[in-house]
Amino acid sequence: MEEKFNEIANEYDRWFETPVGRVVFSLELKALMEELGEINGKKILEVGIGTGFFAMELRKRGATIFGIDPAAHMREIARSRGFDVQPGYGEAIPFEDNTFDITLSMTSMENAKDREQFIKEMVRVTKPEGKIVIGVLNLLSFYGISRRIRGLFDRNDLFRGMHFFTYWELKAAGTRHLSNVHINSSVFFNPSPPSFILRNAQKLETFGRKYMRPFGALLIMGGKKC
Repeated sequence: MEEKFNEIANEYDRWFETPVGRVVFSLELKALMEELGEINGKKILEVGIGTGFFAMELRKRGATIFGIDPAAHMREIARSRGFDVQPGYGEAIPFEDNTFDITLSMTSMENAKDREQFIKEMVRVTKPEGKIVIGVLNLLSFYGISRRIRGLFDRNDLFRGMHFFTYWELKAAGTRHLSNVHINSSVFFNPSPPSFILRNAQKLETFGRKYMRPFGALLIMGGKKC
């Protein structure tokens, strides 16, 4: 899978510069920050840091960010942005026990070969009473359905072979390893929304998170180390 990410590393962030991408990023970042809480002065590890796109926002808010990623070209971009990034997979995080205040993964666990071990490793490197936050792509969303269908017909599609999660699957996995588990979600429109939807995205987000939480495109789970 890292070969695919190496191939698209230079173009990876460009989608977030599109009208849809800017709206999606704004919504997802807001949902993520609600789960992270106050991060000023916190030491955070991002598992699967990629290009460091989300990490830059966390750094602006006063956090010190470390990262791991298996894709060499992604690591190069993140390092060029000033992040300390090591090669590594979520199933074998190359840091000592009880190192970080928060351990974060944003859309990386979908590629894990052993998802239980992935979460166990995130817990291991987090300090006692520290926080673990995991964002995953939702199978039961407009984006999830569209990506799975596209992957059926395109062998080179980035999302082909990824494991998309359901709200209930993610909650069950979190409950096995974390305490005080909470799941939020974000982005309730399809991948090609009309301009009317983009203009009213925040209203749709408010409605979706209140009444359709299991069906947002991004699921974000937060919990504490037991």
